[in-house]
Amino acid sequence: MDFVKALTFIPEDPRWKEKVAIGAALALLSFLIVPAIITVGYCVRLVQNMRSGQQFPLPEWDDWSGDLVRGFKLVVVYLVWALPLILVGIPMTVGGMMTDSDSGIAQTLGITVVVGTSCLVMVYGIFFTLLTPGFVLWFARDEEIRSGLQLTDIFEWTRTHLTDVILYMLAYLIASFVIATVAGIVGVLLCLVGLIITVPLATFVTYVYQFNLLGQIAFKDSTGRSYYQPPTMAPAPPPVEPPVAPPANDDMTPQS
Repeated sequence: MDFVKALTFIPEDPRWKEKVAIGAALALLSFLIVPAIITVGYCVRLVQNMRSGQQFPLPEWDDWSGDLVRGFKLVVVYLVWALPLILVGIPMTVGGMMTDSDSGIAQTLGITVVVGTSCLVMVYGIFFTLLTPGFVLWFARDEEIRSGLQLTDIFEWTRTHLTDVILYMLAYLIASFVIATVAGIVGVLLCLVGLIITVPLATFVTYVYQFNLLGQIAFKDSTGRSYYQPPTMAPAPPPVEPPVAPPANDDMTPQS
């Protein structure tokens, strides 16, 4: 994966300003939920464009209803995979309430429940994080919810691509921190009002960076080569030597 190109590819698009501006506006309105879902669907198309090898993979904002549908489906896939975390959170909450009890037995039982469920949350959280690239790419293939829930296939894919998955997670975490930090500093320097622009912009760029990395993995899976592999230079043809003039024949020289 090219971690730098996953960010610098944005201004290479002839219409990148318009696309980024719309994405930042949706990020600003993400508290309404629907704009956030549309952005997720848009990023799925980014992965699909990269998998097919398009030169400018950043999609146009020309399929709002389609982005809403595909984004909603992917959110459902996320929620299904995260369901064990939600279920484990219930006894953890109950255990936390028991620790406030006046009964020593109840407090001991509550602490035991909290510690046990915390361990389960940590273990499944790691499992969920490692499988996230796999189920996103599986869903992006045909935009079907059931495709993103193929546990056996996704687990096997993650096992064979574990290095790429770990590198993806590290790059995403580092980039998220750096982009958010830069956006915060610039927003503060602009008298805090700039945060209204820089924070949504950073949010959208982080989304694009994340899904660009996934697109690179998808392209490599389908073609066996890097998406940003430099073009191979054809070998220069050998130099052509000028023809050598035949030696003069003295016998054919006219005599006076």
